[in-house]
Amino acid sequence: MLNRKILKIAFASSEREDDRRVIGKGNDLPGWQGLVPSDMSRFVRLTSYHSVIPGRKTWDSLSNSFKPLKNRQNIILTHDTNFRPEFDRTKLGPNTEVAMAHSLEEAVMIAKSENVWIIGGAEIYALALPYTDYLHWTMIHEEFDGDTFFPYIDWNEWRKIGEEHCSAGISGTEKRKIKSIPATTPSGVYGNEALYGCPYIVQVRAAFFF
Repeated sequence: MLNRKILKIAFASSEREDDRRVIGKGNDLPGWQGLVPSDMSRFVRLTSYHSVIPGRKTWDSLSNSFKPLKNRQNIILTHDTNFRPEFDRTKLGPNTEVAMAHSLEEAVMIAKSENVWIIGGAEIYALALPYTDYLHWTMIHEEFDGDTFFPYIDWNEWRKIGEEHCSAGISGTEKRKIKSIPATTPSGVYGNEALYGCPYIVQVRAAFFF
């Protein structure tokens, strides 16, 4: 928790229990893009009408057709005070906003929702992880090459509160499917909050209950 806001991280990665969970390659998804459509649907459901914090690189990696993320307060976190985001301003509206912040504390302070979503990339995850209350983790049960990894997680700080599994991909249209099997749980506590589909786990920080 930071500035009395509940921080939630949403990320997808290869299924590993060490610090080599691949989350990106070349400032994009590392190979499963388009193969897990239910994950994108879940992301939209979870984050809509909330504040989301992407780093500048994550913002830049978004397709112009998705910028800004609809029905969300988009708070771009960057150290570059000269950065000015480019996007179609006709997409702005009562529920769709774009703001800038130059520190995590500032980003969370100007967030309008109680639940604030951290959506990447790796540097932003690392900044936010010590203050994060919930981890929403989509586990891709397949190895991918990548150059960007999710920060190390101390599982002793987390409690598992649920998980869900399903087949990935759109039946009949994908070239191959990403396998989904029951997730193995580290020898610690971690947790889960809202469940909608795909190999998906949510961890809650154990101290959140005290």
